Amino acid sequence: MRQLLTAGLTLAICLLSTPFLFAASTDVDSLVRELKSENEDAQALAAHQLGELGPSAKSAVPALINVVKDGSVAARSEAIIALGKIGPDAAAAVPELAKILRGYSVILKYNALQSLRQIGPQAKPAIKQITPLLESNNSYLKISAAWAAAKIDPDNEETLKQAIPILMEGLNVSINEVRNDAALALSQIGAPAVKPLLAELKHEHQAQHTDECRQICDVLAQMGAGGESAIPTLLKIVEKIDDPSLVWRAAHALGNIRSQPDKVVPALTGLLTNESPIVRAHAAISLGDFGPEAKSAVPALTKLLADPELNVKLDAATALGAIGPAAAPAVPELASAMQAGPVALTLTSASALAGIGDASVPALNKMLKDDSPLKLLAVHVLGEIGAASKDSVPELLKLLGSPDPEVKNTAITSLGEIGPAAKAAEPALLDILKTSEGKTRNAAVFALSKIGSEKAIPLIKKFAAAPGDDERLQLVCAWALVRNNPHDPETVKAALPGLTKALTDERPLVRREAANAISLMGPQAKSAIPALTAALKEEQNPRVIQELITALAEIGPDASSAISTIAPYLNSGNIDLRLIATYAMARFGKAAKAEAPQLEKSLDSSNSMENAVTLWALTKIDPTPTRAEKAAPVMAKVVTDHPNPDARLEAAISLGDYGIKTPEIKQALETATKDKDPRVKKAAEAALKKLSS
Repeated sequence: MRQLLTAGLTLAICLLSTPFLFAASTDVDSLVRELKSENEDAQALAAHQLGELGPSAKSAVPALINVVKDGSVAARSEAIIALGKIGPDAAAAVPELAKILRGYSVILKYNALQSLRQIGPQAKPAIKQITPLLESNNSYLKISAAWAAAKIDPDNEETLKQAIPILMEGLNVSINEVRNDAALALSQIGAPAVKPLLAELKHEHQAQHTDECRQICDVLAQMGAGGESAIPTLLKIVEKIDDPSLVWRAAHALGNIRSQPDKVVPALTGLLTNESPIVRAHAAISLGDFGPEAKSAVPALTKLLADPELNVKLDAATALGAIGPAAAPAVPELASAMQAGPVALTLTSASALAGIGDASVPALNKMLKDDSPLKLLAVHVLGEIGAASKDSVPELLKLLGSPDPEVKNTAITSLGEIGPAAKAAEPALLDILKTSEGKTRNAAVFALSKIGSEKAIPLIKKFAAAPGDDERLQLVCAWALVRNNPHDPETVKAALPGLTKALTDERPLVRREAANAISLMGPQAKSAIPALTAALKEEQNPRVIQELITALAEIGPDASSAISTIAPYLNSGNIDLRLIATYAMARFGKAAKAEAPQLEKSLDSSNSMENAVTLWALTKIDPTPTRAEKAAPVMAKVVTDHPNPDARLEAAISLGDYGIKTPEIKQALETATKDKDPRVKKAAEAALKKLSS
């Protein structure tokens, strides 16, 4: 998917460019009372609303079970669906849901199967009731039963032997919904389904059933990392098959599987000169999925910026941005494409320059100095690049006097995005804070907070406490005060409802900063878990996704209900998303044990930093001596060499917890007792004390 700078030319300032209403949390207790209503419609509506709350409505499970037993048909249906949305915490409902499978209502049985699947392995007692439905004449029930069985008992070979052929048959059902469910189920089963899928692919190809071949490629694409064993077959398709519609789907699958870059990247690079525009476009997209591992494709992708097809140009630019700093040689061509247009290419090229980072700064600075028509967009991109844009501070300061309020406000915001490296802007921003109003003042609050200005705090507190109906100013001040003191209960209480509401704002900057502020609150932000999870399911912007996952991670084990939503990012083509998803699993601890196999697989990464984070995470998820022995040498290196003090701190704490007393580990901790960061020093001393006891 192309990441355009959708905020580009109309950037509104931090959280406050539209009127704001504080969100009120739904009261589970009041909905439970509604479940006991004699009004059938009210009862059904209450069950539906509890389902929308997901895992946070777990206290309603007993009441929902009662509705399943005795409610009207509509209310029973909604209660069954709600239990599924609550997930594993609704395990107490399994016996009652299993009874429904012996009944006559097709819709209730279908909903019960869906719910049992969502409850997962804790629904194993229902397998005996699910198995007969594998032979149902109703395709909805048959596919749903197979999917439920595979999800509830995923490690049982006999269960999979029954379920996979049924789901394979489901790919040929004429009903779209059934066919889509079968495809999704097979993709979730993963590796065990690859061999039968490839056998079917071979059979369908020999029979010249092209549509069926395309569909199987789509399933493999949905499967992601689980489809790795299909790579040799997919490579044969892209190298030897002439049908463009099949080739681009195979290329798409290779990008989603994102493995074996030494073999796959050259094959995809070869497709960039294919006669078919759709093949060239999808090859570019898939190369972007590999991120920095596709560095060798940069010259060929750069050439595509001159392709006659606009979509190919757009996808090539997007891929270059995804490759990141390694795509620096493409900066001149991207800057030219940005200025040449059309608008879609301008925005996509600008986004790519932001992804490449500091190598793009000179070209963007030149646009400011030349007073380019794209000056406003260039200012925004410099903000997206962040701290690496520090050389732009003098040019951005000049724009604080611009007569164009949009240019001025965006320059203020970008100085804030540069952060402490823009400290030279503090005096000018303080003056703006004192003398301006509306969006400009809000922007100044944002920038001064991000820069870390202590001088601004008294003024911000004054604005936050001032009576008036400017909710936008009060919210941005609350956000700034949370950043300054995120553990103050009163500040958290005042700011959290507004920040939670802002997670659905139309502007990525607003959503990102709201999630970031919530993450600083840690466990105190527990009530925001449903909103964060819902926002993550819908979010497309990678930087916002990072902050949403971080917020859930910082809340800790209480947010483990979000594991299934975060887990797909463990296989993301974006290393930052993989790392933050891995960090989140570590924070969730033992609750994330089901994700350990995927994390173990990622240890094959050639990225030493990623391997270190993964090893550390595995020790938090599965704290066994074997895990600790593997991680300890890596943590010893992190505690002395890692540039991030937070990483050194975690490594020191972990080494103390592991209890492994080798000379190398003790020496690393001794070195860490002289760390410049007092937190690391203290943690290293505590770890040594533990090892000496």
